[in-house]
Amino acid sequence: AYCEQRRRFSGRADNFMIAVFSRGMVRRIPGLAVLLGAEIRFRPRRPLSALRAVAGWGTKPTAAQARAFAARHGLPFLAVEDGFLRSVEPGGSGAPPLSVVVDDLGIYYDADRASRLVALIAAPLTDEQATRARELVRRWRDGRLSKYNHAREWAAPFAEPYVLVVDQTRGDASIRHGQADESSFARMLQAALAEHPDKQIVLKVHPDVVAGRKHGHFANLRDRLPARVTLLAEDAHPPGLIERSAAVYVVTSQMGFEALLWGKPVRSFGMPFYAGWGLTTDELVA
Repeated sequence: AYCEQRRRFSGRADNFMIAVFSRGMVRRIPGLAVLLGAEIRFRPRRPLSALRAVAGWGTKPTAAQARAFAARHGLPFLAVEDGFLRSVEPGGSGAPPLSVVVDDLGIYYDADRASRLVALIAAPLTDEQATRARELVRRWRDGRLSKYNHAREWAAPFAEPYVLVVDQTRGDASIRHGQADESSFARMLQAALAEHPDKQIVLKVHPDVVAGRKHGHFANLRDRLPARVTLLAEDAHPPGLIERSAAVYVVTSQMGFEALLWGKPVRSFGMPFYAGWGLTTDELVA
């Protein structure tokens, strides 16, 4: 929808201007103006004649300011966020994103409002789109891609397929906006143990927690985990972890989406964008 709106104008950057209210967004995406095909104006005091939209970063406080400015002046609001192929290094390292999401309805991880991604998921596919989707899945798997791509594959110390349980960082916006909370992680681990009594459980720590930049949800369990739970508190590339697993348990982590790309059973304890479509076993009702 944004691209269609963009094409209605002359195609010259001086005739298509976007107001941005997040200086961090401008800094972390060096090619933002090229990506949006527009001149970027940071926090204009009034809507200039060439101003066609207002952009903010996800659900950050600056995005609320940007939404208010857009509503006041009758302008479209665009939510910008990291894309699913984020970068080589984790986002907390300051690495710029390799892809971004631009959403004119909401943002994909906010289950309480519409988003362009959810609208696209619900829409029927043409044969050409279905073929392209299958090819993208094939390339994603062949390239052994993930959101972050800095780590090496993990050599599991046991031969049998295990159940992969995925932690996230505390305060991650996708948890709150995915209708989950801290207690969702404890329920997820208990369910994995109860539903797979004969399998090893691999509890994966988030890479930003491994790097010491953020905190996860299982640090206080380090010395109290059952014997068949392996706490994977080191960098490990997700494709191999997913590929060798029997099932993947998540709250709202993107690794649940990646597990679907690998054809794995996924159990969700929040409401991420890929839940509620019949592809996952969901704790919450859509």
